Amino acid sequence: MVARPALLAMTAGICWGTSGLVMRYLSAYGFTAVEIGTLRLLIAAGVVCMVALRRPSGMRIGLRQLPWLALMGAGCLFFYSLCYVLAVQAVSLSLTAVLIYTSPAMVMLLSAMLLHEPLTRHKLLALALTFSGCSLAAGLFPATLHYSWRGVGFALLAALLYALYAVLAKRQTQRADAVTVTAWSMLFGAAAALATVDIPHGLSILRAAPGSLLWVVVIGLLNTALPYLLYTRAVSEGEASQAAMMASVEPVVATLLGMAVFHEIPSVWACLGALLVISGLWVMSRKRVSLRGAVRQRQENEG
Repeated sequence: MVARPALLAMTAGICWGTSGLVMRYLSAYGFTAVEIGTLRLLIAAGVVCMVALRRPSGMRIGLRQLPWLALMGAGCLFFYSLCYVLAVQAVSLSLTAVLIYTSPAMVMLLSAMLLHEPLTRHKLLALALTFSGCSLAAGLFPATLHYSWRGVGFALLAALLYALYAVLAKRQTQRADAVTVTAWSMLFGAAAALATVDIPHGLSILRAAPGSLLWVVVIGLLNTALPYLLYTRAVSEGEASQAAMMASVEPVVATLLGMAVFHEIPSVWACLGALLVISGLWVMSRKRVSLRGAVRQRQENEG
């Protein structure tokens, strides 16, 4: 049986894995990547804030948390999306995807240094399997890629911001409810996005194509609000490194959706990559089950 934090993180990864499908539809309407990122944060911020306000804790936080929540929102949410777009413009999408998935390794290292989470052999094995799988699923091997130090730098910065969100969320959810932390992060992220987006252009598309609003709502709810709520909860209840690893199911979901919806035929390498990712997740979840079994056995022996 998979532990609850691992299941939450995996579900978040599944939600994120469907975002590529929705983004294709929105791009077809004429929305730019920055506009899509802004719309999804606006919808998500509104929904998560409403959820938070219906809870006993509401939106209450300590004043000392505000700078950290601003960093999580404006930095880790908004600038992550911006760096991702800039990376894709400079290097291939496949290379960007692989570089982004160095984030679980960054989470592991940051968690070990800042949160004192153990860095075990099982984690390193799971990391090796999932990263290799993501590389194959993204088409990095074998492939001819265009390299750009600028693009590589933006991709690695995006990975660092993604990893930083997990570590900061772990800290902040020790001081406030996970829903409240997510709500404030979304608010700061949406505010930063609004400061940079071309609002009249986005509104003109919505007026010209009202049907696009459905996909805007989907990407805001299913691909942003829900997964970040689940991911933040997973980090608060378990290890940040485990949550980052379990969310790596995202490229597998994206590959399966491409097959089902767009009739894309994955290569043998992509199929092998998906199997490696699943193997890594199995190793990680099996480690958690073994730990719980050992604790239960120790308790029975002591009793």
